[in-house]
Amino acid sequence: MEQSNLIPVMYIGKKERKTDTVAGTGLEWLANQIHFVPPLIASKLIRYPDVWREAWDEAEEDPGRVGLVVTEPQTGTAAGQGTEQSQIPPFNMPNLQGMKKEDLVAFSLGQFNHQLDNGLKKDEMIQQIVSLANSRAAGEPN
Repeated sequence: MEQSNLIPVMYIGKKERKTDTVAGTGLEWLANQIHFVPPLIASKLIRYPDVWREAWDEAEEDPGRVGLVVTEPQTGTAAGQGTEQSQIPPFNMPNLQGMKKEDLVAFSLGQFNHQLDNGLKKDEMIQQIVSLANSRAAGEPN
């Protein structure tokens, strides 16, 4: 999934913290925190306008409020499936779009022990990082 398809969703509920049990991401949201999520997940969350809403302007104006980038729901939690599956952590990463190329290189090296080519475009770097994360989540060796 391309990062450009992700939607910034902000938690606006009354609690200090809120764990998503609506869309199955398992994400913990702090008050006024923004997470980038796929459109399907965003559509489930924003059905509760007293709790979540889209936050394009806030994400643009204050990147410090952005938490994680989630590309798929956590397996097993939404449907209450077996405990083995519910222990799988959600697939989440920092806001890669908000990083500079040198930050992406450092993130890839630190998280995946993979040196990105400095000549790549930013979108290509992000695509490689997402691919590395998908491989790790699938249990493939680095």
